[in-house]
Amino acid sequence: MIRALIVDDEPLAREELAALLGEAGGVKVVGEAGNGKEALLKVKSLHPDVVFLDGDMPGLSGVDVSSLLSEPRPLLVFVTAHQQFALEAFDEAALDFLLKPVDPDRLARTLKRIEALGIGEATPLEKLACYQGNKVRLVSPAEIDCAYVDLTGTQVQVGGEELHCQLPLKTLEARLPLIRTHRRYLVNPDAIGAITQKESGAEIETRHGALIPVSRRYLKQLRDKYLLPF
Repeated sequence: MIRALIVDDEPLAREELAALLGEAGGVKVVGEAGNGKEALLKVKSLHPDVVFLDGDMPGLSGVDVSSLLSEPRPLLVFVTAHQQFALEAFDEAALDFLLKPVDPDRLARTLKRIEALGIGEATPLEKLACYQGNKVRLVSPAEIDCAYVDLTGTQVQVGGEELHCQLPLKTLEARLPLIRTHRRYLVNPDAIGAITQKESGAEIETRHGALIPVSRRYLKQLRDKYLLPF
């Protein structure tokens, strides 16, 4: 089930989109927001998989909201009445762009794209498709040391190499045996070689020498798992 947040300053537009998503099936609307500020708070509290984001709101626009979202970000689908907004939407790394009034068939294609990324599914992945130039490598979960996001997207470290992955961290966390140590990092517990206490939390050194930050928020689960003395 895909968890969706609808953001639009027009109540009728929110109602219509919620109805379309309900008819499409496989989507749970976990919340709605009527402005950009409320949207940021709802994303933080509800952790949706995807945000259907109006691009033309007064105050904080959809683009403003996108630029203020922290990692890990939900998928973004911009919804607007203005065709010229499409380029700006994709500049914000949006998954898709829908024109108002939203066409049900067009929305169905968007939902299929979301499902293709594994969003809303918890089935473990036997292999992860990673990219190295124009070559696709199928990586076993046990080979992965860690995964993290940077300005270019999701990166996966395998045997000391850095590979690119098209899936968001949220999907990797749900479908691989990786644990979160930071809002931008996941680590394979079997790849942990050492854990060092830091003022900001801790730092993990993996079997291949990668250094992974552990924020205070996620330190407790490591402390409980390994009976750490700090």
